Amino acid sequence: MNISEDFFNTQIKSVTTTLPGSIPYKTHYKLPVKKKYEGMTVVDFFLKLVPRSDKELWLTKIKHESLLINRKPAKENSIVKGGDITEHFSEPKSEPTVATNIQLIYSDDNILIINKPAPLPMHPSGRFNKNSLTEILKLAFPQEDLKIIHRLDANTTGIVILGRNKEVVNSIGSQFEQKQTEKKYLALVEGLPKEDTFDTHTKIGLEKTAGGGRASSENGIEAFTEFKVLERRITTNETLLEVTPHTGRTNQIRLHLAQLGFPIVGDIGYKTPDYFTKNPLTYETDSLFLHAWKLTFLHLKKTIYIEAPVPSKFKI
Repeated sequence: MNISEDFFNTQIKSVTTTLPGSIPYKTHYKLPVKKKYEGMTVVDFFLKLVPRSDKELWLTKIKHESLLINRKPAKENSIVKGGDITEHFSEPKSEPTVATNIQLIYSDDNILIINKPAPLPMHPSGRFNKNSLTEILKLAFPQEDLKIIHRLDANTTGIVILGRNKEVVNSIGSQFEQKQTEKKYLALVEGLPKEDTFDTHTKIGLEKTAGGGRASSENGIEAFTEFKVLERRITTNETLLEVTPHTGRTNQIRLHLAQLGFPIVGDIGYKTPDYFTKNPLTYETDSLFLHAWKLTFLHLKKTIYIEAPVPSKFKI
């Protein structure tokens, strides 16, 4: 069944007029212990995994028996082992506000394509659970089993494909994995590159940095991004770029541009890495000038070309 734009908008509005995560509630966190953390105390384990937390938080949870290892209350000197399942509970709290102006771009019996606003996380993670794209879609379309085929950062706007059945998820998902899609992003960056076209192959580490970001690493995985200058804005010392990522690493475009000396406008954390040691990865406002603009892929033996409207903040 095709979904009309009017029906889509009505359903989204009905479940987001009051954001689902706006009412305070207790959050249950479950975290498995990887082998590399074996031998650490449970407190040190959480300080490592949640770098913006402090020791007193975990000691208080231990005191109130709300920090568990394999369903049993942890002690201050408890040692974690690979395969352990840790759990803890937060005090009742509401989730940060997110953008809800989700736009339907394309619909057929197999897929929906949307223009994602920002900030809006794709999946429950960290401070966000109910206020995430997947959870909003579940509430808006309970009869559907929509699956996100590829990911965008919470602060990146633009094209997201949602599969309506397993077969199409596998079909289009494999195209992303095998680099058979063509993706174009828009990025407004600080600075004025001399070249009209340039690229980078800087490798990206697999280890998460503070806040959940990524850093370059000589021992990391291959990452290749090309850039084309669309407009140099001399008066503001900014440049509008067309960006073509040939690999799909976490935060690839953001990290590559920052390393080249042209951080994306509004990307405080990648411009100043210490920012993430004290602040979360997801910015509270639509501050990041990165937009998943164009996408070409094969669908039902036809080439599909999608273009997401450019946010007005780019002033194109």
